[in-house]
Amino acid sequence: MSWKRNYFASGGGAVGGVQGLVTPRTMTSIAPSKGLSNEPGQNSCFLNSALQVLWHLDIFRRSFRQLTTHKCMEDSCIFCALKSIFAQFQFSSERVLPSDALRSALAKTFQDEQRFQLGIMDDAAECFENLLMRIHFHISAESREDICTAKHCIPHQKFAMTLFEQCVCNSCGATSDPLPFIQMVHYISTTSLCNQAVRMLECREKPTPDMFGELLRNASNMGDLRNCPSNCGEVLRIRRVLMNSPEIVSIGLVWDSDHSDLAEDVIHSLGTCLRLGDLFYRVTEERARQAELYLVGMVCYYGKHYSTFFFQTKIRKWMYFDDAHVKEIGPKWKDVVSRCIKGHYQPLLLLYADPRGTPVILQESPNPCTSSNPQLELQHCSSKAGYDSEDSGTAKIRLFCVYRLGHVRLQL
Repeated sequence: MSWKRNYFASGGGAVGGVQGLVTPRTMTSIAPSKGLSNEPGQNSCFLNSALQVLWHLDIFRRSFRQLTTHKCMEDSCIFCALKSIFAQFQFSSERVLPSDALRSALAKTFQDEQRFQLGIMDDAAECFENLLMRIHFHISAESREDICTAKHCIPHQKFAMTLFEQCVCNSCGATSDPLPFIQMVHYISTTSLCNQAVRMLECREKPTPDMFGELLRNASNMGDLRNCPSNCGEVLRIRRVLMNSPEIVSIGLVWDSDHSDLAEDVIHSLGTCLRLGDLFYRVTEERARQAELYLVGMVCYYGKHYSTFFFQTKIRKWMYFDDAHVKEIGPKWKDVVSRCIKGHYQPLLLLYADPRGTPVILQESPNPCTSSNPQLELQHCSSKAGYDSEDSGTAKIRLFCVYRLGHVRLQL
């Protein structure tokens, strides 16, 4: 099974909506893309891929730079480690940066679970998801991950999909109790994705990019059946209802094999535009019904190694990040498709973003938590303007920033 044309990608293979809605700022303001080191034996490619995603997601980067107060965990503080590496991304003259501090903090944080340990390979999508939840832990007073109303909590305000699932029997009218939950990543089987793509291409006279959300919904529901709540004998599909309007939607692709022969088919089935109203059985917010999100990033896997493609909105081109190596791919999605097919890459994590998305709103007196060690608190630079070379114009601002993480002290 294979098809050579991507029916689900809009704009002739370009990231249509993103390119049309983003106006590039002065080119001289753009910080050169930086790679991340991964020395032999470190096996940090999974973390480097997740880190490049967080840095290049405009909504996350612009939100995270506003946050200062946090619950600090000293040498295992992921918040401090992220602040440190983001400062280096922004201000360092080095083209390759170490991610060692974040790697160490991650390992210490998840030592009891024996996840993300030093020198051991792990999953990039799960790393990305866990980084988001740790950020919630550091900045929100809410201890529970499934309930958070803090306006400054980036994971829950920008990434979280607030859902409930329910079964309704059309035969006897029985309805199951709604089960509410949140998810940071919406996982879908690649086998189901390809099977549903074939069915849709066979049933439709003229497949269009508008069908991609429906494709994901059908693939997500494939095989997900429940017995009727009243046991009338009917077998029902679960209905999932979206109750909020996330500005970033993360799609995780689940593979049956590390060397799947479906890699090329999956690449061709991916769409560049995602309508929230098509992804779920129903959406309750009007904003979500109207929302169109565009593919801006993708983490891939091949040969026990992770790498990342990301669309840089400032230069309107796709870039490829493979640890220390950074390469320009081209302005169109088809350029990425060609590279993936040539390299036999398996897409693992897709990032769809609303081009009209905005940073989180800081509360007037944000006090979600306090540092357990004031010496490890982020030390502010003199200017609180939040200067970001990724976002600002050509103004030359001399800043003195100090970040402390354990025994590491970085001056920029």
